[in-house]
Amino acid sequence: MSAVYERGGVVAATRALDVRRHKEAGRDPFDALINGRGAVVSSNLPSWPARSSQDWLRIEADLHLDGQEEDREALVLDHQLGDGARLLIGRNIEDLDDLEEQVAQAATVFLPIAATLAIVGGALISWSVGRRIEALDSAVRRIMGSTLSDRIPLAGKNDDLDHLAAAVNAMLSRLEVAVDALRRTSDSVAHELRTPLARLQSHLEEMAESESPSPDSIARALSEVERLAIMFDTVLTVTQLESGSGAMTLREVDMSQILTDAADLYAGIAEERDLRFDLRIDAGLHARGSAELLFRSACNLLDNAMKYTPPGGAVALEAHAADRDILILISDTGPGISSELHGLVLQRFYRAPSTAPVPGLGMGLAFVAAVNRIHGASLTFTSGKGLRVEWRIPSIEPGSG
Repeated sequence: MSAVYERGGVVAATRALDVRRHKEAGRDPFDALINGRGAVVSSNLPSWPARSSQDWLRIEADLHLDGQEEDREALVLDHQLGDGARLLIGRNIEDLDDLEEQVAQAATVFLPIAATLAIVGGALISWSVGRRIEALDSAVRRIMGSTLSDRIPLAGKNDDLDHLAAAVNAMLSRLEVAVDALRRTSDSVAHELRTPLARLQSHLEEMAESESPSPDSIARALSEVERLAIMFDTVLTVTQLESGSGAMTLREVDMSQILTDAADLYAGIAEERDLRFDLRIDAGLHARGSAELLFRSACNLLDNAMKYTPPGGAVALEAHAADRDILILISDTGPGISSELHGLVLQRFYRAPSTAPVPGLGMGLAFVAAVNRIHGASLTFTSGKGLRVEWRIPSIEPGSG
């Protein structure tokens, strides 16, 4: 309308406003055009503020017809035109006023009801949650006073408290496993220490009774001390690996070179024991891990294979890429391990009955299992004519870091 006024003046604006009043629309139109001297040029509004506010106004625009009054309210924009004239233009919003009044009336009725329901509902929820928290607290205290094998019962509602109870149960399961492992380790260490300590005590008593201890007695005593030191060092290392307490940085390592170095180390041992040692290690096998731990694991596996293979037997080491893994196969012609013992031999200090005649600590495979957990590797056994160890380590592309 402002543009029409600027182009055609009062006459054009008056005509446009008249057309607007008679045009079908969802809401009745209202307007008022006042010239720069304050005279009304055209209007269907009953009244308006004397001063222009250039803002939105709500104006009573009731219609009186044949003695009847129709309530109407106009929402209009008070606009100042370029030559000082004033244009008020808008539409009827009486239905919105009615709706606003109805909402206000409903609010006065329903807000107290809603507030009451909210208070009662909040109290019920608080009481229900409080009961479940008390039950959770009681269950935790009961478990603290008994054994870690007890668990917190779930309400079956799959809500946050059930999730919390499930998390606590999972934590208790891990604690139970850790405590059980600690107990087994303590028992195993105590059992394994008896023999070397008894022998060491015997050697020391013999040396104490002798005026001049023989070099052989001193050597035997030192051998037992060394055996104890190796045992404690291995147990400590495995414990650190299993708990993750030791800081460790995994980086790209050349498994082909690591396996070749381990094979070089045991080639002389194989010759001393009259064993055929077959190698087939593919080049370019790379993994992400600790070169030292992987080397020690490879040495432990080779040591077991050669230690339990009788003279004249054979040991083979193979390594090649298999899908996304490095597959390392170590096979021997020794007594093997029965299938029911394959899981047990990975435990600390456990030794299969067939290996009893050969000296050992029973920590080699436990060390490899701990290293595997860090590297995402796996170890499986197949017994037949000897033992076949399948060691899988996730591979990476060379240069990927």
